Amino acid sequence: MANPPMLMKHKQTPQLMKAADTMLNHCVDSRDNVLYHSGSIDLVYGSESPVSTNEVASHLSSAKKRRRSVDHLGFFGCRFYDGTRSVFRTLGKKLRRVKDVKELAINGIPDVGDEELSSLAPFLNSNTTLRSLDLTGATFHAKAIKEVRHFFRRNSSLEVLVLGENSRVGDEGVETVVSSLQRGRGKLQVLAIESCSVGRKGASSIADFICNKGSSLRILELSNNSIGDAGAEALVQSIKRGHRLGHLGLNNAEIGDQAALSLGELLKSNRSLHTLSLQNNKGITDVGASSLLEAVYKTDSIKTIIGSNHALRNLNLRGCSRISPGLLRLSNQLCAHSRLLSEEKDVIRLKISKHMATADCGMALEDFDLELMPHILAFVGKSNGMTSLFHTLKSMPLLYTQYDPEVLNNNPEGIEGKNLGDSEGEEPSMATFLEQLKLSSRKARKYYAIFANLVPKGSSMLRYQDRRIRNKHESSVSASNNSDYLSSKKKK
Repeated sequence: MANPPMLMKHKQTPQLMKAADTMLNHCVDSRDNVLYHSGSIDLVYGSESPVSTNEVASHLSSAKKRRRSVDHLGFFGCRFYDGTRSVFRTLGKKLRRVKDVKELAINGIPDVGDEELSSLAPFLNSNTTLRSLDLTGATFHAKAIKEVRHFFRRNSSLEVLVLGENSRVGDEGVETVVSSLQRGRGKLQVLAIESCSVGRKGASSIADFICNKGSSLRILELSNNSIGDAGAEALVQSIKRGHRLGHLGLNNAEIGDQAALSLGELLKSNRSLHTLSLQNNKGITDVGASSLLEAVYKTDSIKTIIGSNHALRNLNLRGCSRISPGLLRLSNQLCAHSRLLSEEKDVIRLKISKHMATADCGMALEDFDLELMPHILAFVGKSNGMTSLFHTLKSMPLLYTQYDPEVLNNNPEGIEGKNLGDSEGEEPSMATFLEQLKLSSRKARKYYAIFANLVPKGSSMLRYQDRRIRNKHESSVSASNNSDYLSSKKKK
């Protein structure tokens, strides 16, 4: 018995590429039942057993008689009793009588050639409700695409277009599709043309489409094509014009360092791309990879890390055999952690923490004004704890950690009414700020008071200064010194 399709109550489906596997599993699980529900239905045929022309015709006729719309119609790797041509001739006739078809998927059926696509042409050219069209794994030529060009021009509902694994499409077929889309009023969001023998000309046609009518495009997948550096450069120039493309797939696209350098320059200003996949491009070396990584993780200073691109969460360079293992490892680590974070500030914290944990030398803080230092220290302390804070202090330039004699000479009023050297006849120490904090509790308080006087009053570092209490790690001697100090202040 041929496996019947699953007919289920319509739910708003995600993008077709993600939903296909789930739908196919449902189809296999429902071998012996055809379920009708009120409202719209989905018809999905799987590959478990052959499908006959009469079955397809019966299901579509039944949907029409019951006045139900077929929101999704999918054929995934199907075999047909009566041959592919017979089924598609019937399909083309029946679909014209079914209203509101929103998704059509013909995936993994190599027998779908020029004649089968021509059989669907009357339905496609008259349809205005189709939101998703998947023709992956077919074998029609570019000339057959011209028969359905009116569909791309007239349908304003199309959001997802997938033409994958068809080497006969080529640059000519891509040009036919995108030129028709440019003349239409559609708002395409997903364009996936993988393994379709697309070259530089095809990539240039897509770039023109992005510039003119591709403002709504969010996902562009061109993997396993011969795009080359020239084609990638054309795409970069089109994306630079402010378009909000989120995903760019150029795996195994024969691109090298020239394209990688252009993409690196793009990432310095672009904040819409969240995924850039460049797997298995043998022409990319450390030169191109360094340019890409520098755009998202520039470690010259804290300021350059903060100013890096934090929108790109997935930079995939796997399989680029000419890139050194260290750069590949860094790219993988950044992506693995960044994908788990939802907010940009968390990504910034991650990158700063990573650099502080691996850097051989101290952080370069010369780019910051001295007035910003308390805020930077507070940020480091809250994010990574006191140990990391003191490592940061150690690595700060001498300007910020060395004892400043001018502060001693210009000691403002109100800091215990004395200079540092007035206490018990002691001479002022020329040790660094950190070493001064190692002294007795009373003397450390004086040094802290001088340091705190330089901090802006609204700083969070001083917010709880007056509420300080002894913690369990302080010695009792220090506590008694503190109490003596407070009692002497009251007597004065």
